Amino acid sequence: MSEEAIKLAKKLLESDVDYLNHVTDLCYIGNELYGQCWDTEYHIFGLLSSELDHLPLKHVRVNCSDEFLEKSDRELAETIEFYRTDVVSACHQILKQ
Repeated sequence: MSEEAIKLAKKLLESDVDYLNHVTDLCYIGNELYGQCWDTEYHIFGLLSSELDHLPLKHVRVNCSDEFLEKSDRELAETIEFYRTDVVSACHQILKQ
């Protein structure tokens, strides 16, 4: 199991800070480990990465308008709440391995 995946899973369980970056990184790790993250403990991170791919990652946010960031942050907050149970479950699966 990837030490980076464990670190990111712990961060997601502790806080929503840098959520989008962590989800994207976990999707990437799942793809690296399995060839594709689908139908693995990383599945939810692939789903979220795909669903949120129009929102700015941390390094892009400095180039975005305040209005766009407000809309993006609202959408992200709604998505976080909607998928919280699935993300928590996936993080626990990653930590068990």
